[in-house]
Amino acid sequence: METKSLTDSVYLLVSMGTLGALVLAASLIFFFVRYQRKLLRQQAEMQKAELDHKQMLLNSIIKSQEEERVRISKDLHDHVGSALSTLRLQVSRLSAQGMDTEGVKAVAEETRKGIDGIIEDVRNVSHSLSPAGLELWGFHEALEAYCEKTAASSGLKIEVHDETGGILENLSFDDALSLFRVMQELMNNTIKHAKANVVQITSTASEHEVVIAYTDDGVGVDIDAQARPGIGIYNMANRLSMINAIYELQSGKGQGYHFTVKLPVSQLKKLHNG
Repeated sequence: METKSLTDSVYLLVSMGTLGALVLAASLIFFFVRYQRKLLRQQAEMQKAELDHKQMLLNSIIKSQEEERVRISKDLHDHVGSALSTLRLQVSRLSAQGMDTEGVKAVAEETRKGIDGIIEDVRNVSHSLSPAGLELWGFHEALEAYCEKTAASSGLKIEVHDETGGILENLSFDDALSLFRVMQELMNNTIKHAKANVVQITSTASEHEVVIAYTDDGVGVDIDAQARPGIGIYNMANRLSMINAIYELQSGKGQGYHFTVKLPVSQLKKLHNG
């Protein structure tokens, strides 16, 4: 009996020891997994903070660039353009003040034409730096004016349709400028590379989002064959991220180029309300 009792005691001690070891092992595993999850969460938070910081720096750089463009545009318009207009007036007076020889008139006329050309160039550069009418009229009217001028100079047929009821005109200047720059980049790419005849830009709105669809009928690009997005796509993506917009790109050899911007209506209202 004593031997059996001793055996039972040893069995009980071994069982308790085994159970204790299992509990300890389970506790260690639990705390290890918990520590790993905490470590991964901290790493993810650090990566997100780093990305947010980079995005903030990028947004700041883009905003500074646009502010500098606006400043230069105003300087060109207010100072250089004014000085050229004054010079043109003086040349016109020169040819009218008794200096009526054919040689003087010819020189004055050539000079006036040259100044007119420079004035037009300055105006074009100024409008390129800060889109004419964007702040005054809003996104779509400024876009239409830009497309009309681009069509005249490039030979493209450009159609602009606003089916949103004018909702995009509520955008602030900075946000409208981001969208406008994206349209400019797309148009420049079409003119340089697409060999297109027709460009269509259509804006529509639903309950949840505003969609701006840009399409050309050009040669297209093989997206799958590209190792990485080009600098143009990178710049457009960054500008769109500044206003919480996303994009979709569809293209292929001989299939034209289709770029769609999607902006949540809630974000649009948030931007408009400041």
